[in-house]
Amino acid sequence: FLYYYIIHQQQLPYLSPQQKLNWSVIMMDEDPPSPTDDHGDDDSPETKIRVSFILAAGVRKDRDTLELPTDPIAVPASIRKKGLSAVVNHLLDRAVEQKDGESDSNDDDDDDDDGEYRDIFGDVFASSSKSSLSKLSLVKDEVELSPLARQNLKFEEIHRELDKRKGRLWEDSWVITEDEWTSTDTVDDMEDWNPNLATRKSLESVKVFDGGVPTLNQLSALPLPPQPPPHPGHGTPAIHAKHRKLHVRTRLRTAIQLAIHDDLLRILQMTEWRQKQEKVDELFEGIEEKVREREPILAKLPEFGELVERGLEDVLEMVQARMKGVGKKSEGEVRETTDSEVETNEEPTDRERLVDVMNVRGEPVVPIFMDLAAAAKQRSDTLSEFFSRSNEAGVPNLVYPLNVHHNEGVGRMVEEWELAANKETKRIMMREAIKDVAEKIVEATEGSDKGAARVMVVGKRGVGKTAALAGIVASARVSGHIVAYFPDGDRLRRYGYYVEPSSHREGLFDLPEIAKEFCTELSAAHGSDVSSMTASKERMQKFLTDGQIDRVFRRRDEASDGDASDAATEISLDKLLEIGSGSTSLSSGCYCAVIDVLMNQTEKPFTVAMDEFNCYYDHGHYTHMDFDPTAYTFMPLNKITIFKPFLEAMGLYPSVAGTNIVDESEGDTLMKWGSVIVAISDSKAVKTEFDNALVASARALAKTERSPVHVVDVRRFNPLEVQHILYNYEVTGVGRLRFDRGDTALNPEEVAYLRMVSGGLGQPLLNACMLP
Repeated sequence: FLYYYIIHQQQLPYLSPQQKLNWSVIMMDEDPPSPTDDHGDDDSPETKIRVSFILAAGVRKDRDTLELPTDPIAVPASIRKKGLSAVVNHLLDRAVEQKDGESDSNDDDDDDDDGEYRDIFGDVFASSSKSSLSKLSLVKDEVELSPLARQNLKFEEIHRELDKRKGRLWEDSWVITEDEWTSTDTVDDMEDWNPNLATRKSLESVKVFDGGVPTLNQLSALPLPPQPPPHPGHGTPAIHAKHRKLHVRTRLRTAIQLAIHDDLLRILQMTEWRQKQEKVDELFEGIEEKVREREPILAKLPEFGELVERGLEDVLEMVQARMKGVGKKSEGEVRETTDSEVETNEEPTDRERLVDVMNVRGEPVVPIFMDLAAAAKQRSDTLSEFFSRSNEAGVPNLVYPLNVHHNEGVGRMVEEWELAANKETKRIMMREAIKDVAEKIVEATEGSDKGAARVMVVGKRGVGKTAALAGIVASARVSGHIVAYFPDGDRLRRYGYYVEPSSHREGLFDLPEIAKEFCTELSAAHGSDVSSMTASKERMQKFLTDGQIDRVFRRRDEASDGDASDAATEISLDKLLEIGSGSTSLSSGCYCAVIDVLMNQTEKPFTVAMDEFNCYYDHGHYTHMDFDPTAYTFMPLNKITIFKPFLEAMGLYPSVAGTNIVDESEGDTLMKWGSVIVAISDSKAVKTEFDNALVASARALAKTERSPVHVVDVRRFNPLEVQHILYNYEVTGVGRLRFDRGDTALNPEEVAYLRMVSGGLGQPLLNACMLP
């Protein structure tokens, strides 16, 4: 028979007054003494009971530091309340100091009468009265903490101090409240997103290009924030160090301009040379202290004084050069400045612009987004009907055939559009790298001398190469280019269904199913653009046999019901693409004939965009007995007819590749008017050795005078771009920014945390914004 002694909400002095522990049950496995027993009989053996202590369920903190013996402790059956408290203190290994005037002989007879004794050891379950339990109390004397207790107290204070800090630290705990556990709300009960949930700051900060998507000319002229330097850990520490030095000089020049602004305006108003010289000398004498106040961190540099003096010289020279450049001269020439005049006809109101050589008071340069969905609506008069629509997954046809991939493919770029609550906008941030690509295309294709550009886009995984290429494709189509876009090179080089020898071109091979796909895509996107272009029988004989050519013309006549306007010796490219998309045996020859016409015409610029370009130089996946009788050797992709013209136009033959790819081109294989834009991918299973060799071959061709290969490096986001991406996530309703009403985008510490965990890369940043 067990008797229970329950201590109800009793507090024991432990650690600190803020850290009290509750003991719930003391179990006794002997009969309790009778209240009428004689406690003073020394002759009779004293009855003892065995006592065990159990921690209450509510005690969580410091549970590991409270060690209680597992065996029961024998205590006298006549133990009183004070003695019980002493047992507790003994188990906790604590020494209790007695207060003044307190004696051990005090048995608390006044406090513990027989009635109370009966309440303690009686059957407490017979009564649920809390009043009897509330009479119990334990000693609450101050105790001296043990070393272990002091250490635990120190840890608790550290944790409390960390919990008070703002921003992200070492953990991000998920706390589910009791109300959330018991809630019966479903997804349908959640609040619907609407644009009014975005903060005014985010709405005002996000800049979208007027018109949705700019043309290549407009894109090349946009003022965009500069890219950050390459990461020093990526093998380019010298470039990073050079950028840091430039950054320091820019900071100092800006501080110098702000420090001498008023003095410089007064100098410009002076007419005598001597007065100007004296004021300039005074500037050099006091500039160091003024800049030291503005830049206290840079002031700790050992060569600070020399840098400031050199920076002041640079600022004055830039002001003087700007004055000479904008001054109106009578004969259109710049005259030398004399001792008594300053050669400028600028009005006093224009002196502010002359002095602001660091563009301190100018409008800040911020990132700008292109909106593909808006372009489909606002440019409907210039775009075809096809480009004004989107596919079933919501991807605008301006970047067709880009689509959501069922695995981690090119669909990661459009994942943001899928996750956004606002389905009416499809945005891509325009960055300096996209602008650089557009500049190269414009330089080659604009003007009287029509030419072609070759550009390779490189960068680390997740940095935004696919987005840059998609932006160029959309801008080129808005500019009137015919674009052949291949966003999934990894799929094309592996999953061609089957390969067969070319029926007309010895040593080459066809991928009929992939060729049919190419014909369908080009016909859907640019069928109306190529309808005015034709392919003659003579040109078609390079890719089709005479029998195949006859079949092509026969199918054209059947489709047009013998229209007399159809020529007997040539066929329009749109009809040639339609025939190729419907015939496996004719698809490769028809597509090659169309590409050959497009690469050798000057009616409309032709742009080829190939993503995952490094996959074409990896280990092969296509083999045939006509190429290798043992079928052990895989053929290079320039042996396949549909890839051959693009690989030869790019002209890259690295020293190390997965297959033995060599230059077999004849003459000039570059298109007459247009561009070839390729991008490598770090997310595919391609050896780093192959990637490095491919990029090295491109950089080697960058030094050639005729048709150089321009290598554009897409780097990580700078802090300003990260901030505006978060603004855009809030405006479009992406991830946890959908309902947080600015808690993330307007919190500098949270923005810095997201930039840190993502490394300034697009894909990790999107992942970090998904979870709280």
